[in-house]
Amino acid sequence: MNNASCRAVIGAAVLAFVCASAAAPAPGAAEAAPLSLEECIALAQRNNPDIAVAGETFVKAESGLLASYGRLLPGFSLGFYTGHRFYGPSSVQFDASGRPVVQDGFDYEDFTFRMSSDIQIFDGGETMNRIRASKASRNAAREGLNYRRSYVEAQVIRAYYNVVRYRMLRTVAEESGDLAKRNLERTEALLEVGSATRADVLKARVRHSNTRIDVIDATNALEIAREELGALLRLEDAHSIEVDTALALEFKSPDAAAEIAYARTHRPDLRGLAYNVESAGAGIAAARSGWLPSLGASFNYNWNDRTMAENLNFFDSEYAWSVTAYVSVDVFDRFLTTASVRTAKADHRIAQHTYDKTKLDAEKQIKQLVLTMVQTRERSAVASETVEQAREDLRLAEERYRLGAGTMLETIDAQVALVRAKADVIQAKCDYLIAEADLAVATGRNVRE
Repeated sequence: MNNASCRAVIGAAVLAFVCASAAAPAPGAAEAAPLSLEECIALAQRNNPDIAVAGETFVKAESGLLASYGRLLPGFSLGFYTGHRFYGPSSVQFDASGRPVVQDGFDYEDFTFRMSSDIQIFDGGETMNRIRASKASRNAAREGLNYRRSYVEAQVIRAYYNVVRYRMLRTVAEESGDLAKRNLERTEALLEVGSATRADVLKARVRHSNTRIDVIDATNALEIAREELGALLRLEDAHSIEVDTALALEFKSPDAAAEIAYARTHRPDLRGLAYNVESAGAGIAAARSGWLPSLGASFNYNWNDRTMAENLNFFDSEYAWSVTAYVSVDVFDRFLTTASVRTAKADHRIAQHTYDKTKLDAEKQIKQLVLTMVQTRERSAVASETVEQAREDLRLAEERYRLGAGTMLETIDAQVALVRAKADVIQAKCDYLIAEADLAVATGRNVRE
């Protein structure tokens, strides 16, 4: 071997070592572990703003219930006032002899202590009905929070499996590209020995170019799916998201009628809307209380003097107190009660119609999801069989072409069929898992199960 050849070999070895060193991970560095579905759901539960809003809505509803209960209790207030009073000269007065007398102004310190309490004993049932309405609203808010959690979980599952889908489809596209590249290299080699035509090489090149475009498209779809998942998880760097691509699933055969029956009593948003109907019904009874009399009592204690009470004893002298009971009836309230009752009835009808519409939409959604699950299960079974058949067909097509009994077009068609079958398996499995999660939300089951 001459010196030039030695230098070339040494240079190539050095270059290979440098490239390998650059590609190798740094000591102690490790690739980011793939996020599991449970981890993604946990992140979304902590970070998702929709869940936070639903939680605060529930807190508001609980506060409203507390305020309604407070109306059953007596009110009680204490007050202490102090100040300086000044009276100016009074108007001209006359004495017994008819001589005018002008009174000068005067001023003094003023100290006042007040204590009062009042209770409404009967208000036509308004308070009790307000409590009923507030309880139902609190329950509706709780069910809304549960439904929002389930809905976000289903969104995360959809986004997660979309990342899995496009991650696996990109792998299939890359494998297809490698296969097309090897096929192109083999065809070019056969062309050099006269066993292939120029047209075969052109077809192989076109196929290789198409696979490169497929890889680009799959990579773009994967990045978009990662962004969608990152938005749900509130992650700033969505490009680094990696997922577990192991699609372990057990196909089920749900019964639409049984799922609909379960949803009617367990789906949180339907339960929440039913509570809204109950709350609106209580609102009608509360509005009608304006036509009934109200009964109440009050207690007032007042102490006032120009000097501060000794030892802060406001119960020794200079005081007055009273106990009052009252009955009040609005004989004519300018149609306020009538208008309130009509508004409450309209609210009740709106709540009922909303509940009925949502129930019908839920039934339709459940039927569609059950059909989707059945379809995707059958698609997966057929596609899995097709993969094996397409793999064997590709082997035979390549062998026929190598022996000169087949054409390049047959080989390319077999490659395309194999890629399509692999993609169909991935699409069917991901569609099934997403539909399964959507069905759980639609029926009120635990999405994670």
